[in-house]
Amino acid sequence: MKVKIMPENFVAFFTVCGFFVGLTFSVISIDGAFEIIVFTVLITFLFYMLIHISIMTFIDKDKPLARIFNKDEYEMINEVLITDLEKRVNKADHLMEALAQEREEIKKSEAKEKRRKNGKKNVA
Repeated sequence: MKVKIMPENFVAFFTVCGFFVGLTFSVISIDGAFEIIVFTVLITFLFYMLIHISIMTFIDKDKPLARIFNKDEYEMINEVLITDLEKRVNKADHLMEALAQEREEIKKSEAKEKRRKNGKKNVA
């Protein structure tokens, strides 16, 4: 029986490895429960991204694995996801700029209100 090595298996294997490596390092070096969860998720995500980058870089589409794993389709999907992510980042940047402007306006109006109240106290 011949076992086919599929890229999805690589992704699953390295994601699980990343989880356990992250959990091990987090438990050893961190005391707080929330930090353990955050660092475990972060390290798992780094392993997940590393295996995807490795697959995009090292899988040769001319080998027999290419029949099982379509590298061109995989790269096209990744490009779509990357452009979607860039759009979301741009939207978030615009929202952050708008929030910063609103905060400045609120600070200015609060300062005016304080001056008005202080002026009324001085008159009385």
